[in-house]
Amino acid sequence: MARVVESINLIWRRPGCRGGRATLIGRGLKVNFIVADYLDEAHCPSLETIAQRYAATLPQVYAALAYYYENKSEIDEEIAADRLFNDLLHTQGPDAAVASLPPPVELDKPVIESLHLISRDTDRHHGSPCIDGTSVRVADVVVAWRYREIDPQLIAEKYDLSLSQVFGALAYYHERPTEVDAEIEYERYLKERLEAGLVPV
Repeated sequence: MARVVESINLIWRRPGCRGGRATLIGRGLKVNFIVADYLDEAHCPSLETIAQRYAATLPQVYAALAYYYENKSEIDEEIAADRLFNDLLHTQGPDAAVASLPPPVELDKPVIESLHLISRDTDRHHGSPCIDGTSVRVADVVVAWRYREIDPQLIAEKYDLSLSQVFGALAYYHERPTEVDAEIEYERYLKERLEAGLVPV
């Protein structure tokens, strides 16, 4: 099998929707709303809480963060514009707030913002999904995050990944948990048999 990239297609832009900004497919919820909550150090909501707050799925929330770390300056500017809008709305009124809004992004048609962060190759871990361009498996990231409770930043440092790659792996996992969990459980099974001397070294 040649290298196959597994696209994560959960974010898009549409003409006339949210000024052409990046939103969750099927929701119209701007990516920057999720990111702003995630970066809120005063409250530090969990990603599960953020998903519940916006009636979003966990794959969408993780994909939004992966998109953010691939397009950080864009989303940071949107967050700053939203904060300015809210400040002006409360201090100077709606006219000043509306006047502060950046011009809309010009689009002729909807654009899916695919995340190409995961790939498979039979020459690498028997075709197990990996972070594209590396030998780090999605399963490795999930074990570190879910079972060892390692922070995404520390996972990125441990495996020499970007935060976009880490959150992309977790978005991929939350879209396909059964597949990745089966891989993790099978490895546990083999390890137990090896330790019991039931599998030849």
